[in-house]
Amino acid sequence: MTTPGTIILGNEYQALGLLRLLSMSGIQCILVDQDPWGPALFSRFRCPFYHSPHYASEQFWPWLVNLAQQHDYLGWVVIPTDDEQVRQLAEHFSEAVTLFRFVGLPWSDYRYIYDKRLAFQWIKQLDLPAPQTYIPLRRDDLPYDGLPLPAIVKPAVKRTFSRYSNKKAIPFESINHLKRLLEEDLKSVPIEELLYQEIIPGDGKNQWSYAGFFVEGEPKAAFTACRRRQHPPDFGRASTYVIAIHDEEVERLSCELLLSLKYTGLAEIEWKRDPRDGQLKFLEMNARCWGWHSLSSRVVGNIPKMFYDYLLYSKAETVQPHYGSRWVKWITDIPVAFDLMKRGELGFKEYIRSVLSNTISCEWEITDPFPFFLQFALLPYLIMKRGY
Repeated sequence: MTTPGTIILGNEYQALGLLRLLSMSGIQCILVDQDPWGPALFSRFRCPFYHSPHYASEQFWPWLVNLAQQHDYLGWVVIPTDDEQVRQLAEHFSEAVTLFRFVGLPWSDYRYIYDKRLAFQWIKQLDLPAPQTYIPLRRDDLPYDGLPLPAIVKPAVKRTFSRYSNKKAIPFESINHLKRLLEEDLKSVPIEELLYQEIIPGDGKNQWSYAGFFVEGEPKAAFTACRRRQHPPDFGRASTYVIAIHDEEVERLSCELLLSLKYTGLAEIEWKRDPRDGQLKFLEMNARCWGWHSLSSRVVGNIPKMFYDYLLYSKAETVQPHYGSRWVKWITDIPVAFDLMKRGELGFKEYIRSVLSNTISCEWEITDPFPFFLQFALLPYLIMKRGY
C-alpha cells in the first residue's frame, strides 16, 4: 500500500515553505491553487500542480473531490493556507474527514473564526480582551457614541471586501468620513460583512502571535513571536519580519482560546498590546497554516512533518521552543523598511542588525534558490493578483 502524501492548498510562499519541509522529510506532495503562478512552482522539489476553481466558488469542493478520486489522492493529508480553503473544508467537514486525513473545525464552530463579527462576540463571551468594536445592524447604524475616533472599518468576511479594497482596514476620521466610505468605496459591500473598531496605537513591537501545532487545544509544538514589521506598515495584510520571543501572557490567553475550541491542527492567534494601558487585545485567529510558519523549523522543529505524523500515526510529542530566531520575507520587507526609514521610525543600521542575526528567509534557501529569483519576474502578476 502506498504511503499517503500531502495536498498543499496554495502555491505562494506559505506553500513553498510547506513543500520544502515535507519534501525534505520524504513526503510526497501536490500543489493545488486558484492562481496559475506562484513561487512554489519553481522549487527544486517539483511535484504535480493542479489549477483549481476559485476557493470561494461553489465549484471548488466538488472539483477537489473529483481530483482526489481521479488521481488516487483519497486518504492524503490536506493542509490549507487560505481562509476560503478552510471555509470549504469546514462546510463539507463530514465529507472531508471521510475522504482525506483532515482535522480542524466543522462550520458550526469555524464560522466564529471566519466571520469577524461573530469572532468578537465569541471573544467577549470568553471574557478575553479585545479592541472596542461596534457591529452595525443597518447601513445607517453608525457609531456616534460607541467608538473613539479616529477608528477603522474592517471586513467581517474578507472575500467580498477584497474586491473593493486591498487594505486590511480603512481608517476614518469622523462619522461623515465613514458615511462617504459607505456611500462610495464600500457601497457594494453588505453591511453584514463590516465592523467598526478602535485603532490600537503602536508599532510592530506591540504585535504578537502564538502559533504552532495543537491537539485538542493543547500545544504540541507552539511558540510566541513578535511581528515587528508588516506590509503595509500600518494595517498590514501580512508580516514581513518576525522574531521568536517568549511572552507568557500571549501564550496563556491563546491557550485559553484554543482550549475553548478543543482545536486540533495548525493555527496562529494574533494579538496587539495596547501601549495606553499595557493590555493585550485579540485581533484574529487563523485556523490554518500561517504565512511565517517556516520560522518554526528553528524554534520547535518541522511542524508540517509533526502534523503529518499525527494524522497518520497519532504521534504527537510535546516540543519545548528555543527562542531567538528571526524570519524575513525579503520581497516585501525591504520596501516596508525603506518606508519606515523615510518616516524616521527605523534606522538603517538598526535594519541591518535586525536581519543579519539568526535569520531564516521566507523565499531564499541555498539548496533551492530559484523561487527567490523567479518571484521578482512574477512581481507584476503578484501585485495584480495578491496585492503585494
